[in-house]
Amino acid sequence: MNIQALETRQQVLEFIQRFPGFHFRELQRRLGLAVGTLQYHLAQLEQDKLIIGRKDGEYTRYYAVGVVTERDRILLQFMRQTPVRHILLHLLEAKTANHKQLTARIGLSPATASWYLGKLLEAKLVVKKKSGREVFYSLADHSEIARTIVAYRASFLDKLVDKFADIWEK
Repeated sequence: MNIQALETRQQVLEFIQRFPGFHFRELQRRLGLAVGTLQYHLAQLEQDKLIIGRKDGEYTRYYAVGVVTERDRILLQFMRQTPVRHILLHLLEAKTANHKQLTARIGLSPATASWYLGKLLEAKLVVKKKSGREVFYSLADHSEIARTIVAYRASFLDKLVDKFADIWEK
């Protein structure tokens, strides 16, 4: 095994440890590696049981073994999607919001917001409550979402996350 390959593999492992839940293309872009090179090193790291790849729809997201809990993997799977992350951040701030408020604040079409909210409800990250003819959404566990955002804040590269984390940590 040549030393450069070992250094590259170490670089991939350290990146995944620091930024869990990134999918292949994002890893490839951030690390600046050729597709084949990254595929090879990910396969070796998985074979050595240092990382695991988990399917998330059409993506495979990568996590370092023993670094991220199963619950955090689920949360990060959602939080890696910018619209979902912004929905969660808005609900952390506002505590509760109806569909119209969410679509206006996040800038999503009503259908797209409904789709994401359905996924969040299914994962039990968000709960809904009817009040008359309106449905209001809130987080199932505010502290769990806040803790995950603060813990992995550096990996999001999102100004809204930074703003929230700064306020939360004060």
